[in-house]
Amino acid sequence: MTVPTKYLNNYLPAKYFLSSYRALSDGRRGIRHLDEQLTSAKFFLHEWKIIWIGTCTILRTAIDLFRADQQSCLPKQIRDEIAAEWNLIRVQQNEHAIFWDFLRKERDNILHQYEWGAYEAWMKPDGTFRAPNLSLLTLDEDGARPILLMKGGPFEGRNSLDLLKEGADWVEARIFSAIRRAGLDPDEERGLVHFRPRPNLPGSILGTILDEDTGS
Repeated sequence: MTVPTKYLNNYLPAKYFLSSYRALSDGRRGIRHLDEQLTSAKFFLHEWKIIWIGTCTILRTAIDLFRADQQSCLPKQIRDEIAAEWNLIRVQQNEHAIFWDFLRKERDNILHQYEWGAYEAWMKPDGTFRAPNLSLLTLDEDGARPILLMKGGPFEGRNSLDLLKEGADWVEARIFSAIRRAGLDPDEERGLVHFRPRPNLPGSILGTILDEDTGS
């Protein structure tokens, strides 16, 4: 297969070659969107459920995509470490409760029962909570702001958005752990076609700039 010349000199950080990381990136966008909605809401609308469902599903999918990354065209050492990372998650479930008791369970409940652990509440300036009014549009008359809390399970009472952020950080840590054990930096640029490092061209303007940036 002939590769178009325009792609031969394209480089990306190593992490973006993994489907799992690309899914994680989309999950983080969902978290930012949900955070912005809760922060700026004057009325508490129920669109948060759509964002919550989508983001939880994407973060769970990021871990499921370890299987796709294991079967990809990436170098064997990366594929092997991705497989090893999943094995650690599977065997050491107590150390990865954020996945088994939150991301996995939340996604499964959504898929099979269309239920989720987060619910809306309003937090007053004094830190106490009140339930939302029955109206679809609830005026912020007492200075309260909308917040999501977890109900039931080991994370009951936790701020749902904070838990979602913690879940995303956990997914990233698992991906980066595998990449680093394979001998790479997640942000190290690799060729889009050949996965080789970006060449340093000594004696050229580009080489001089790269040397200065790396301190070599």
